[in-house]
Amino acid sequence: MATSAAIFRAKTNFMKSWRPRNPPSNRDRLELYALHKQSVSGDAPTNVPSPESISVADKAKLSAWLSKRGMIQGDAMARYVEECDRQVNVYGTRDNHGPSSPPRSPMHQNQNQQASSANTTSETTTTRGGEPSASHSAQQQQQQRQPNSSNATTPINSQYDTPPNTPMRRRGKNEESSVLLCPRGLAAIPLLCAAASESRSAYLARLQVTHPSNGWWAKQEPLCLEVNNPLSIPEKLIIALAAHVEQISLVVSNYMGEGHAVSIMSPRVLQAFLWPIHNVFLCCWISLILTTTYLGSMVIMCQTLLFGAKRTNAPLASLFVEEVHPAARAVESMCEEHQVIGVRVAGLALMPMMMLCDFTTSVVGRVGILVGSLVFVGMGVCSWWYWICVLPWLAVCGLCLAVMSGWCFGLIELAGN
Repeated sequence: MATSAAIFRAKTNFMKSWRPRNPPSNRDRLELYALHKQSVSGDAPTNVPSPESISVADKAKLSAWLSKRGMIQGDAMARYVEECDRQVNVYGTRDNHGPSSPPRSPMHQNQNQQASSANTTSETTTTRGGEPSASHSAQQQQQQRQPNSSNATTPINSQYDTPPNTPMRRRGKNEESSVLLCPRGLAAIPLLCAAASESRSAYLARLQVTHPSNGWWAKQEPLCLEVNNPLSIPEKLIIALAAHVEQISLVVSNYMGEGHAVSIMSPRVLQAFLWPIHNVFLCCWISLILTTTYLGSMVIMCQTLLFGAKRTNAPLASLFVEEVHPAARAVESMCEEHQVIGVRVAGLALMPMMMLCDFTTSVVGRVGILVGSLVFVGMGVCSWWYWICVLPWLAVCGLCLAVMSGWCFGLIELAGN
């Protein structure tokens, strides 16, 4: 154990001064964080703070740590060292001609000066468990360096805080940009789940300090596919609809309340009505990200089986490691007891995907990668109706329930006035 601890300390010191050539994904950053916390502090505390007492990013950080619960500290140290070596190989090392710690970008410096505590809660939503700086909201997270962090490239706010997303990975020369997925989709899920847990009071307080031109949804963009890819239209549609709902919530203060056209009713009534719709859009976005990842992996796997890995630049083993297995674990995390009801229902709807991914992964381990890939593609084709028909229908039902429950929250707010 002494040798393992010495190696762990040496690797931790190395990661503090490591300057990657390409920014690590949020999923990888959070994996390092969780393994480091498990190695140093052991299991995460069971007395989880109330949602109002910690920020959105803190919840995602705590969720990552909780995922390692039960792991022996010695094993966590070994896993941490292995993960560090893997990330150094994947992301490379930048030529270091300056200080060991990377400089802050002007954007982050300005954001640290301007970000308010209310906006920070909602605008840090696109992380871990997840992957690039695709979403502007994740880039607007307040960034402070923690001395005991396991990675110097991971600015953090507090004990459980989460790093911002990293940029979209660059595609290889032989890679089909119209097919391969960006890694930021899966990376965004933990923070999106945390954002969906925003309470009604926190949501209303955030709207009061947010300018109509600075809405959170208006800053989002597709996370799974390129923005100009036609297949990203469903994702852009969800973002556009949610942005319009948010815009209504922000501008209603100019027309309702004392001194305005509708003086008998507070704007908080309409905002409370729209709050569950906002949360359902978040759950729909999470579900769409996972469904797109699953179907995209199936398409790429089919292409690799037909044309070979050299042609597609997507080895079958890499697809299982980087897409299939993480997607299954993301669905599993959505069903954990600390998630809000909307996220857990979305995870329940996506449970067939987790079962298919886990089954084909077991086939790969027992029979081989080729047979496992054929089973994955075959089961995906046979279940097309669920992803194309059932899930959209469930999303529509969710929106209808959000509208009906919105009336209840609006009446509660009206009675409170």
